[in-house]
Amino acid sequence: MNNRDNTNSGILFQNTDDWKIVQQGKINLKGEDHRIIGVTRKNKDGQPIVELYRAIGTLKANDDKQGDKSPDAKGVVNVISDTGAMTISAWREKSDNGNSYTSLKAREFTNDQSSEKKPSPPINPVTDDLDDKIPF
Repeated sequence: MNNRDNTNSGILFQNTDDWKIVQQGKINLKGEDHRIIGVTRKNKDGQPIVELYRAIGTLKANDDKQGDKSPDAKGVVNVISDTGAMTISAWREKSDNGNSYTSLKAREFTNDQSSEKKPSPPINPVTDDLDDKIPF
């Protein structure tokens, strides 16, 4: 058991999986713009997916390294707070110039798994309200 406090720390490993950045762009969620990338990989069932990643910060070489204890790189990372989930849909499209892209649309997440809800039948106030089985 590791009793070390890992608050505000992390680690990066060399990627050994067959992941490949295939798309980059931006998405606006609840009025806020985010830079994103799409990475192809396989899910736990071996099916190919594109996983979306949001940029949270940058690192660049520390050109002012003063000794062995100085960091090799420095940067800025944005604090992210999870405010829930949204569903996302994607469409393959082409621009007027013939460039391929994927358009994205996010909406509030619901537990209803059907993407297409059947519309309610229209209410007819003449027949629906008067169909009260009173015989006159």
